[in-house]
Amino acid sequence: MTIRIPRRAALLLPLATPALAQANWPDRPINMIVPFPPGGTPDIGARLMAPKLSEFLGQPVTVENRGGAGATIGTRAVVQARPDGHTVLMGSISFLTSPLTMRPMPYDPVADLRVISLVSTSPYILVVRADAPPRDIAGFHAWTRAQGGRLNYGSAGMGTPLHLGAELYKMMMGVELTHVPYRGSGPALTALLAGEVNMVFADVPGAAAHIRAGTVRALAAMTETRISQFPEVPTMAESDPRLRGYDVYTWAMLAAPKATPDGPVNRIHEAAIRAARAEDVSRRFAELGFDYVGSTPAAGDARLLRERDKWREVIERGNIRAEG
Repeated sequence: MTIRIPRRAALLLPLATPALAQANWPDRPINMIVPFPPGGTPDIGARLMAPKLSEFLGQPVTVENRGGAGATIGTRAVVQARPDGHTVLMGSISFLTSPLTMRPMPYDPVADLRVISLVSTSPYILVVRADAPPRDIAGFHAWTRAQGGRLNYGSAGMGTPLHLGAELYKMMMGVELTHVPYRGSGPALTALLAGEVNMVFADVPGAAAHIRAGTVRALAAMTETRISQFPEVPTMAESDPRLRGYDVYTWAMLAAPKATPDGPVNRIHEAAIRAARAEDVSRRFAELGFDYVGSTPAAGDARLLRERDKWREVIERGNIRAEG
């Protein structure tokens, strides 16, 4: 027997499907892509939160590290993913800044992504090996001037804030340093310990254990205020009048493809807030130097727009372009 569906009802069926899908969401595992190798700020945040997100969403949340090209490879994979909430990004500010150095841009961070939540912010800190000549930030300034471009620094990749923070230092102090990009802040710190580079403009969660172990020396906070875990370390702005206004930090942000519906975005947002506020997670955040934010999606989108405008100005002023 053939069942005939009235034309009007048939036209309404496709419209009902997305709503039904959202009501049953999530209906399979969620893949959280971190556009860096293990060890950096977004990776640490993702691995702390993933078990709680799995618990609250009722589906496994897996963390996939897909580093390279200053966070753009992993981020582009999210941009190109099906916008149904089952593929999300846990990124740092690098997914915003790196494409701004490229022509053509591999994606538009504002137009191609929607923010689920700005989870946390985290300060940056300048570190050298424990056996490096400078004992303090004043000695570091003298060292960079005296070496005349013979020193190099490691970063998390081309166009990342660890790269841009160093370039901003060069501009403001009038010194030369050679950039050596790595595939994340973790590998950059490993290179510092191995003596491949002279310094790293590092994220605190990645550098904290090395600082406490005495294998690297912290010389200056790259933020406007001192870092709570290392209050004895002065800020860049304190160290020299030419660095007044120097303020460089990162954040951990959850985002999804732009066309992802409100239903999944709001569900992940609510789960992320609960996960970050869980006692064990919040305690670990504090120990690592994450300042919890937990913004709404709308506030996160506004933050992304402001940060893009700020860093685009630095990139244009310094004529910073990715090679190739």
